[in-house]
Amino acid sequence: MPKNILHDFKTREERSIRRIPLPGGRRGAAPAEEDILYEREEIEVEETGAPRSGSRLLLWGAAAVFIILLLVTLSSSFTGARIRVMPKVQEVFVRTEFTATREEAGRLGFQALPINETAQLVIPADTQEKVSERATGTIVIYNVFSDKPQRLIRNTRFETPAGLIYRIGTSVIVPGRVVRDGKSVPGSVEAVVSADSPGAEYNVSLSDFTIPGFKTDPPRFAGFYARTKTPIEGGKLGVMKTPSEGAVKTARASLQESLRQRVEKEKQALVPSGYVLFQGASATREELLSTESQGENKAAVRQRIVGAAYIFKKSDIAKAIAEALIPAYDKLPVEIANLDSLVFKMTGPTASSLSELKTLRFTLTGNARIVWHFEAEKLREALAGKPRNDLSATLVAFPMIAKADLVLKPFWSKKFPKNPKHIVIETIFSEGTAPVTKPN
Repeated sequence: MPKNILHDFKTREERSIRRIPLPGGRRGAAPAEEDILYEREEIEVEETGAPRSGSRLLLWGAAAVFIILLLVTLSSSFTGARIRVMPKVQEVFVRTEFTATREEAGRLGFQALPINETAQLVIPADTQEKVSERATGTIVIYNVFSDKPQRLIRNTRFETPAGLIYRIGTSVIVPGRVVRDGKSVPGSVEAVVSADSPGAEYNVSLSDFTIPGFKTDPPRFAGFYARTKTPIEGGKLGVMKTPSEGAVKTARASLQESLRQRVEKEKQALVPSGYVLFQGASATREELLSTESQGENKAAVRQRIVGAAYIFKKSDIAKAIAEALIPAYDKLPVEIANLDSLVFKMTGPTASSLSELKTLRFTLTGNARIVWHFEAEKLREALAGKPRNDLSATLVAFPMIAKADLVLKPFWSKKFPKNPKHIVIETIFSEGTAPVTKPN
């Protein structure tokens, strides 16, 4: 028979187990087979590739490059400048009268916000009485006849195309015509008129008017005319049911308070940005409109408030105060940080048409904090890309700034960022106050 050949295979990485006979004294009496001692052989691993020192250098190099890139990224992410700016500030006590105009350029000006609100309250009409009331309303009188003003005395008559006559209750002066943008604009003034006689036939909503007293002077008669601004109403004559006097008085008191609250709320909402409406900077007139029947046994008590609220540009007020109270004022832009705290009191003049007032005299009283204004964007642009040591020289062009402190990031940076948006401006008004960041 052919012999069985056993082939043993072993690589240098494999482990082998050898069978080693034990000494006889350690054998048992009747062992089933020989005890076997297992011996672990050393394993030899053959390394291939670059030497170990080269691998370490490669790893250290990669780590160094990573750290450098990380530092560059972080430094670029946190690059910037923060400047705490203290503008020039001066405290003054104001107790001064000012004059403002509506049209003259270069002077303290004001604008008029018209006020015209009407309210009514329906109450029981339980009293019969004979009534005789004249219709009333507001008209606008125009002058296209001359560039000179025309005075109309009290009780001057105005006539509708239907022949109804109304009269003004006070004297008025109609301004002369003016030229604006190459066009002739008539002078105008408002006036309250009353019907010449009582009765409902004088109640009109819209109408034109002539002045009968000028008929002997045809050019003047043609050059002066009027139109209704509000309906002319309230004319009554006859016996009818009306509310009691006490009920009307109570209703009017309620309407008066309601109208005042409404006007106060609405006029503040109309003030544009950059303007101020001082408390008390308004002139109003209350008109007691006649009651109107609202069907059987009911009547509407009506009331109107007309006038104007006068607003001022904040920068104009600040400049006027600085010019009046700081002898060495440098004409630079300023603002009043606590403008709303000043007490306003109108001293004149008054006009029959409060919304057409041309000149306004008033006093302001209180402590004013004048702050010189600087443009943060111009300061950013002036500093962008410059060496940090140029801060003082750059601030020479900004005399409205009293002091500035600088923080650059990263701390080793020697220049301002080239991008002005990376320069943050914070405004402080005194040491220790919270900064106000100027928007980018």
